[in-house]
Amino acid sequence: MDDAATDRRRREAAARLSALIRAFPGRRIVVLGDLVADEFVHGDIARISREAPVLILEHTHTDVAPGGGGNSVANLRALGAAPLPVGVVGRDESGRRLLGAFRRRRIDVTHVLHEPGYRTPSKSRLLAGGVHTRRQQIVRLDRGAPHGELPAATTRRLAAALRRAVAHADALLVADYGYGAATPTLVRTVADRLLAAEVVVSVDSRFRVAEFGGVSACTPNQEELERAVGSGTLDEAGVGAAGRRLLRRTGNRCVLVTRGARGMSLFTRRRPALAVPAWGGDEVVDVTGAGDTVISTFTLALACGASEADAARLANYAAGIAVHKAGTATVAPRELLAAVRQDLGR
Repeated sequence: MDDAATDRRRREAAARLSALIRAFPGRRIVVLGDLVADEFVHGDIARISREAPVLILEHTHTDVAPGGGGNSVANLRALGAAPLPVGVVGRDESGRRLLGAFRRRRIDVTHVLHEPGYRTPSKSRLLAGGVHTRRQQIVRLDRGAPHGELPAATTRRLAAALRRAVAHADALLVADYGYGAATPTLVRTVADRLLAAEVVVSVDSRFRVAEFGGVSACTPNQEELERAVGSGTLDEAGVGAAGRRLLRRTGNRCVLVTRGARGMSLFTRRRPALAVPAWGGDEVVDVTGAGDTVISTFTLALACGASEADAARLANYAAGIAVHKAGTATVAPRELLAAVRQDLGR
């Protein structure tokens, strides 16, 4: 292909992707997910303790951000969408702080259940550093509900909330972290009707991605893909075979495998696999929540009419931006537009 044709294709791609980003605002994306409170406790290193060989930190501040499925909600909101979270929090401090983080972002929490006796999952990360250095995570403390199933009564209430939420949805994003709010059984109660109406249904599942069948898309990372097909560590050819196998097994319309520094691999029916090279610099700051950024951008783009390939490219840009930020980061439309222009020119 000559240079003129290549330039034309790049301009056309840039125009398509930019138009999709401009179509993001106001899209109604329901997120059925396990809602987690991500806490970041920051401290400056003061000295080494005399009691044990550990650092003593002087606490500076604490940040709380939506984590788990809540990070997908926050990412959608940052991209301009109108996300509707459906999930469970406890009547505890972590639950209150998580809902407060949603409300500060002007996110509708009408469909979030407040369950007595339920302990909101929280992940507290302790970050240490000097006054003039970047803080690094040194330990994480997880608290709250254990992995497993929710009580039957809670599940029934959650199903009713989900049915109400998806009544006018442009997409349903399922964020399954194993705490019981986003199960294959619950998704099946609404998925067929949504798919028949050409509403996007996407799934990100930490432990059971293969159990969510017949949906628009799933976005496992390579480790989750390996677990789903029962393999060991996969090489390049092995990823290709496993991606096809998962596509056939689930009957999904596509499988997008995230592979860190190796980018992404997209598998769709009746088309060759598409390799999407990782975008951005090599100096990764923090990969926390990058998978949530991927599925949020990918789902939102599909809801705006993008092809799977263009949605994957936008998700790849978003991931490249997010991993250069600390914590559970989000991405703004202007950052995505800048990435498109930088990569493709326009």
